[in-house]
Amino acid sequence: MSIRLKLILTYIIGILLTAAIVTVTGIGLVSAVVSYFANGIIKDQTPREAFGRGIDLFVDLRYAERYNPEELASPAFASLLGDQLKPFGGFLVVQAGERWESYGALKEENAFLAQLRKDASKMGQHTDGAVTMISWEGRDLLAMRYDFPAIDEPLSYYLIADVTEMSTKGGRFPLFVLLGIALLFGIILVPLIWITTKDIVRPLRQLEQGSRRIAEGDLNFSLQSKVSNEVGSVIRSYEKMRSELERSIGAQLALEENRKALISNISHDLKTPLTSIKGYVEGIREGVANDPEKLRKYIDVVYAKTLDMDRMIDDLFLLSKLDLEQEKFHFDEVPLEEFYGQTMNELYIEYERAGIRLTGEYEAGSDAVATMDAQKLKRAILNIVGNSVKFMDKKEPHIQVYFGQLAEEWVIAVTDNGPGMEQSELERIFDRFYRADANRNQNVSGSGLGLAIVKQIVAVHGGTINARSELGQSMTVMFTIPMKQSRA
Repeated sequence: MSIRLKLILTYIIGILLTAAIVTVTGIGLVSAVVSYFANGIIKDQTPREAFGRGIDLFVDLRYAERYNPEELASPAFASLLGDQLKPFGGFLVVQAGERWESYGALKEENAFLAQLRKDASKMGQHTDGAVTMISWEGRDLLAMRYDFPAIDEPLSYYLIADVTEMSTKGGRFPLFVLLGIALLFGIILVPLIWITTKDIVRPLRQLEQGSRRIAEGDLNFSLQSKVSNEVGSVIRSYEKMRSELERSIGAQLALEENRKALISNISHDLKTPLTSIKGYVEGIREGVANDPEKLRKYIDVVYAKTLDMDRMIDDLFLLSKLDLEQEKFHFDEVPLEEFYGQTMNELYIEYERAGIRLTGEYEAGSDAVATMDAQKLKRAILNIVGNSVKFMDKKEPHIQVYFGQLAEEWVIAVTDNGPGMEQSELERIFDRFYRADANRNQNVSGSGLGLAIVKQIVAVHGGTINARSELGQSMTVMFTIPMKQSRA
């Protein structure tokens, strides 16, 4: 259930419960008053009889006030009203100036009249309908005062009824009603408020704690929410943001480490050929190369070193462009057998003088056609073969290049009989700037970018790359490209 719906339900239930409290309390109070009067005042009368008697009493009083005001001072009229109060367990007290007299079944002593004088002073002067409660000898008496200002002599009537039974029974029923309603209100509304608080306040505190930790630079935590409402959605989005931020910072730190490694490796690899070039150039300047043959050898070494430097700089620029997706790829339908022949010829020309035995095996089919950037893919194969040559340690070096197919993919593999490597190293050879165990290749130059470039090129072609090795015996690097490759 959404929080919006829960809040709406909370408001509706709160309004309904408030209305219910007012309604039930009002009904309870009215019912209580009627019941108390019925039990405490009416006594043996029916409600209809009691209501009629009360109406008759007030009608007689108002009629006399308007049409026969002289009767109001008459003891006979006062006695008549006192008799009308008997069914209510009451009586009449008349105050004429300083004179006080009582009429009815209950004639109180002078002590009660003194108490009435005291309480009457609180009811105000010339205020018709003023009411007060009088406690007298363990009874509760309700006194209603009527003044008659139209008469020259001050005159007041006190209509008194015994409400002791109503007072002793009263107060309980409304209290029980209110307690019951309050209990019902708590049973229904408190759980709803608790549920709403649980779905809003606790997740917000969780978000607050997460924000504080992120502000302190701590991303090593996670926010979990199983609820499907709006706050749960916010927490999941927040967790996704935290995870992406952690990944981004991790990647940035890794790039920073790679940058440091790049600077270190490039500095070392550029300094080595530069030192050699500097030494041979100084030898030429100082006349050490004093015959044409020696001079030619010096110049050949300088040229070879400049080629190494140029190749390293080209690798660095190419990898940077691949990272920034600024290197353009030109995909064409290329006959795979023709591409295989051209690549092998280029490898023969480059490595036959180095004493490397190169063999090839083509099993892709004479009509095989691959959608690829031929120059980039040839660069990938040359890098793999060059990497094998670089680490070769055998007296009879052998490198085999294989073209074939597997399911819906073209397969190209390069296998050498070099030193191989540990399984733990195989997982990292495609990382940029990575070099295998330094103790085994101290004299091997290179920036560690060759296989990282291969991985990027294969990825753009939609393929995969992996390596397998037998330590001390062989190493195979294999990559695939889909037979149906969409053009970029």
